[in-house]
Amino acid sequence: MRPVFYHRHAVRYLRRMPADRKAQVKAAVGGIAALEDPLSHANVKALGGEWSGCLRLRVGRYRAIFHLLMDEGDECLEVLQIGPRGDVY
Repeated sequence: MRPVFYHRHAVRYLRRMPADRKAQVKAAVGGIAALEDPLSHANVKALGGEWSGCLRLRVGRYRAIFHLLMDEGDECLEVLQIGPRGDVY
């Protein structure tokens, strides 16, 4: 399983979310981190344009934008943004 890091923007939004939704998003991100290939998950899609190189995870009406990083030889998952569909892009 890859370690998961949250950018300060994602942490700020997580603090304001209802507790049940926060747990749902964190569980979904943890599930993606455990996968060998995140794109094999049905709710993950590669993004283009401004977010080129990033992936999107759909969790109900929320979206989490993340990318994979190499950290001292190990791959980790960094969550950049979390929010409702209309605001996160």
